[in-house]
Amino acid sequence: MFPIEGSAKHLVVGFGITGLSLVKALKELGATHIYAMDSRDAPPNHSEIAALGADCYVGGFCDAWLNDCDYLWLSPGVPLAKPELQDCLARLPKDHIGGDIELFARLTQGQTIVGITGTNGKSTVTTLVADILEKDDRHVFVGGNLGEPALHLWLAAEEQGIRDPLYVLELSSFQLETTEHLDVTVAAILNLAPDHLDRYRDFDHYAHSKFKLLHMAKQSVVNVDDAYLMDYVSHQSLSTTTFSLKNDAATWHMQWQNNLPAAITNGDMSINLADISLGGLHNYANVMAACAITQLLGVKEAALRDAILHYQALPHRCALVAVMDGVRYYNDSKATNLPSTVAAIEGFLEPKWLILGGVTKDQDFSELQTLLDDDNMLGVYLIGEDIATITPHIPVTCESVYSRDLQSAVTAIAKRAKAGEVVLFSPACASFDQFKSFNDRGEHFERYVHALVKEPYV
Repeated sequence: MFPIEGSAKHLVVGFGITGLSLVKALKELGATHIYAMDSRDAPPNHSEIAALGADCYVGGFCDAWLNDCDYLWLSPGVPLAKPELQDCLARLPKDHIGGDIELFARLTQGQTIVGITGTNGKSTVTTLVADILEKDDRHVFVGGNLGEPALHLWLAAEEQGIRDPLYVLELSSFQLETTEHLDVTVAAILNLAPDHLDRYRDFDHYAHSKFKLLHMAKQSVVNVDDAYLMDYVSHQSLSTTTFSLKNDAATWHMQWQNNLPAAITNGDMSINLADISLGGLHNYANVMAACAITQLLGVKEAALRDAILHYQALPHRCALVAVMDGVRYYNDSKATNLPSTVAAIEGFLEPKWLILGGVTKDQDFSELQTLLDDDNMLGVYLIGEDIATITPHIPVTCESVYSRDLQSAVTAIAKRAKAGEVVLFSPACASFDQFKSFNDRGEHFERYVHALVKEPYV
């Protein structure tokens, strides 16, 4: 248990759900001097944090508190490079600086923890792993960067008196930046691609924040198909289990028949793709990762098969919305970066229509030149504020259409799509030009698709 000194001053930066969880946990641990600040004028959870007894400061950074605190706890959205924090970071001992995962780590030494990170697929693998473990009758607490913050999970386990909790955590690069002591039983890095480059100086900096997780783990699961990841792993002394769509030397790999994917296997156990509820090659890789993780934890085969067969895709992540006249409509609004969209496109072997666009976040879209130069890519409908940034990277062999908005794109494609084809909404961009969030964007897409039934489009 993390010792709390009665006179120690704890400063929490950020009033989001993670900041709230930090204040709750510190109060539960007996901290009597808790301070919380947020640079926003009207941040969320202000009243809840104040009600817990924390002194609050909003609309900026309080230099007096930064100069006087004994511990600094940062929310994931607060970069370590923030200029206002530099004097405080230089003054405090390293082990007096952390985030919610670091505090969680100090409270859960010796307990079973699964840590899952990567650029794409984290949420799917995290929830599937939790489903498998629950089918195996484990006391599972799932969250982290997904759903409930890790400290809320710890509080729940304590309140319920669970002696053998099994924590399954989705972990972001932001969270791992401020984490040093997480006692991970099994770690997984699913894949790596450029992301959050508005926060990191380059891709190497971003990737190495993820690599930290491997060095805190007893066993690791890694993707053989990710060359950058495997180059790093090959130079480390790690206990690894592997998965791959392409390499049958990996622990878990794909079985192909007549150039079509047929099953996933580890040699001793095979699962036919017909018995996997998720579709798309990228999701088969996610399932293999979940199999590798849970087998390292000793789950029974029956639990694994049952969970995989009945798993329901998370909203807005390549989720099947409807099948109309033989055309399948998929909502992948969660794809806020190009690597996510690349994975989704490559995951469907059928002829497909793509809806793309939004706020590009300074991404390089040159990869589209080769990706969309494919007979199975029937056309691309472009939406959003940064159409002009994306357009030069659409190959001349691929039809591209400028749409006024998402609804116009859905309606236009519905008039053209034929049975056996896929309509894939995978924007590769942020949503805040036209929507509140990727969730809001995905919900609009689903409404537009369902409206096609009520209002005939041919």
